[in-house]
Amino acid sequence: MWNKLILTAGTESQNKVFKKQLSKIPTNDYAEKTEVVTDKSRGGSGGATLNVIFDIMENTTKEELERTKVLLVHTGGLSQRMPHLSAYGKVFATLPNHKTILETKLEIYKNHLLDNLPQTGGIMVTASDVIENMESFKGMNSNAAMLFFAHASKIEIGTQHGVFVMDKKTNKLKRVLQKPTVDEMRKEGAIREDGTVLTDSCYFMTWSALQDLYIGCPRKPLTEELCCYADFMRPLGSDPSNDYVWETTCQNLATYRKALYVLLRRSTFEVHALGKNTFFHFGTYGEFLESILPDSDFRNAFPREFDSNIIFCDGLKSTPTSSFVEFSSGICEVGKNSVISGVDFGVSKINLPDNIIMFTLALDKEKYVSIVIKIEEDMKKKYDRVKWNGHDTRIDEKSIWEAPIFRICETRVSSCQTTLEEWENGIKETTL
Repeated sequence: MWNKLILTAGTESQNKVFKKQLSKIPTNDYAEKTEVVTDKSRGGSGGATLNVIFDIMENTTKEELERTKVLLVHTGGLSQRMPHLSAYGKVFATLPNHKTILETKLEIYKNHLLDNLPQTGGIMVTASDVIENMESFKGMNSNAAMLFFAHASKIEIGTQHGVFVMDKKTNKLKRVLQKPTVDEMRKEGAIREDGTVLTDSCYFMTWSALQDLYIGCPRKPLTEELCCYADFMRPLGSDPSNDYVWETTCQNLATYRKALYVLLRRSTFEVHALGKNTFFHFGTYGEFLESILPDSDFRNAFPREFDSNIIFCDGLKSTPTSSFVEFSSGICEVGKNSVISGVDFGVSKINLPDNIIMFTLALDKEKYVSIVIKIEEDMKKKYDRVKWNGHDTRIDEKSIWEAPIFRICETRVSSCQTTLEEWENGIKETTL
C-alpha cells in the first residue's frame, strides 16, 4: 500500500472537483492517505513535482522518509483534447471495465509494482492519462537511486515522447532525446533492430536521490514551465546533451534546468524496459477509441479490463464496436467512431451521425448544456470566423472551446434536443 497518494490540481475549483470524484473511489484500498495539491505556481509538471518533493521533505523526518512511498499523479490541465472530461479530469475517465483510469492504475500498481520497488521509500511520478502494463517488472537489478520505465514503441510514437538511446555495446543508457524527429532518432542510434524505440513513461526516485535536489535546487518561483519528464530525464546517461538548458530566453528557467542537470547527473539510475504493448495513452479521442476496438493492443494486453463499450446507461442496448457511450439514457442510435457521455435523449428516437463527440454538463442552479463537435475538431484552434458543423456562428477570433455557441437549458432532454437541432440547422440568433 502507498503511504500517500497525491493528485495535483491547477486551481482551487479543480481541487474541489477532484476531491469530490475521489470520494467515490475506494482509495483506502491502495493508499493510507490521499491528498489533492493545488499547484499555484507556473512551473508546469516539473515545478509541481519539485513543490511536492520539497513539501514532503520539509515536513517528514529522515526515519519516516525511509518508510514512505508516495504516488504522485499529475492531474492538472483542462483536457481540451477530450472536452467531455474537462469538468472532472482525465484521471477520472471511465474505461470499459467500469472503473476510472485512476482505479485501474492503482490496481495494476498494487499487483505488479509496489512490492518490487526499493524498500528505502521514495516517490513514483506518473501521468493521469496513461496506463502501463507492469506485469514483466520483477524488481530492480541494482541499488540505483532512480528507476525509469521504458516501453518498446513504434517510431512515430517516439516523436511525441522521450526516447532512451541505449549504447549498442553495453546496453547502458547513453542519453535521452525529447520528442525527436525520425532523422534524429536514426542519427543518435535510438532505433533498435526490431524497428522500435524505447519511450519514457513513469519513474521512481528514492529519497536519497531527492536529498540532492532538496539541498541544491533554487527556491525561486518559476515563471516558465519545467517538465517532469524532459527536464528530469535529459540529464541522464553516459553522454547526455545539455544544449536544451540554454534553449530559453528565461534566465530563471535556465537556472532550474542547470541545477537539475548537475544534481541528477550525480544520481545512480536504472532503466527497465517493459516491452511492447505496455504503454497506453488516453490523451485523445483517437487513442481512446482505438483502445476499445475488439482486437486492440489494449484489450489484448488487459483482457480482464474490458466489459462493454456501453457503461452505466439506461435504455441503450447496442452501439457500434468503434463507439463508447457512458452515463446516458433514452432511445438512440449511436453512429460509428463516436463518444457519448451524460446525455438524456428522452423518449423520441434519435439517430446520431458518425464521428462525433456529444456530452451534457450539469451547471449550477439545475441548468444543463449539451455539446456536440466532430471528433477530429481541434477545440483549441483559433479561427478568423468560427464555424460549427459548417454553419456560420457569426463569432470571430475564437476557438470552439471559447465560443459561446451552446445553449443553457432547464433539463438534460431539452438541452440535448436543442443542441442537436442547431447542430443540424444552424444557431438561432437568440443563442448568440
